[in-house]
Amino acid sequence: MKEKYAKVGLNYDLIAGRYPDINEYEEIVNAYLSDPFFEELEDYLDDEDYALAKDALKGLYILAQDLYLYPLYMAIMEVYEDIEEELYMDVMGHYKEMMAVYKKIRGAFHV
Repeated sequence: MKEKYAKVGLNYDLIAGRYPDINEYEEIVNAYLSDPFFEELEDYLDDEDYALAKDALKGLYILAQDLYLYPLYMAIMEVYEDIEEELYMDVMGHYKEMMAVYKKIRGAFHV
């Protein structure tokens, strides 16, 4: 079990300390990773609807932090900061990096 978490950059001991029922934790993570905002975010960015993208990102990064999904949290924050600082030239690149991290973690949890 610990190896699965380490493989995607997660700290199993930290997570187990906060979520003693690891099966319940994984159910919560699977529900979070099924959030349609991950996929819809690309449309928001393509449409340059940065206000909607920013709102979606807020919810995603808060939950990633609460679930100790720190690699995903950091990747989401890169996209959020691009929008916050109006660095729109970088946002799609950071979105693609975020989705790579998302898919890696999702692959470990969705069996």
